[in-house]
Amino acid sequence: MSDVSIPRPRILPTTLSSGQRGTEYQYAFIRDGKRIGGLGFEGPDAIVEIEGRREWVFTFDLTHEQTIRSMLSFKDAFGSTDDDLTYLRDLSLGLVLAYAGRTDNDQNLRYVAITTSEALASAGVVIFDTSSLVPESTLVLSEIAIPARAD
Repeated sequence: MSDVSIPRPRILPTTLSSGQRGTEYQYAFIRDGKRIGGLGFEGPDAIVEIEGRREWVFTFDLTHEQTIRSMLSFKDAFGSTDDDLTYLRDLSLGLVLAYAGRTDNDQNLRYVAITTSEALASAGVVIFDTSSLVPESTLVLSEIAIPARAD
């Protein structure tokens, strides 16, 4: 997947079905300057305090079967030969890393891509070690923390 770039997505504020404040993400996948696909999803936003530090947490909600299937539909185009779960972890890492070079934030930020064992199973993703999983359990596929920039 090294020849595919994932720039920072187009984002829009949204209200989730739960009534919670969230963000809609619209990603593009680029190879050789050309768009080869895209992915859209939404997720909740929250402010948390950990050890006296405030942090905005943006969650990428990849808990829907259709989202997982959409991600898997790019596997061949990306040239991945990994098993599906490894591929999904790598792709979700690319999604959160789109924010890695961010320098315009004055607050601590965290981007977390999550799914569930149920969503993976519904999409046909085999999880080889299921000993630690229970139905509906949340799995963190990837995350990145971006410290506040001091100006």
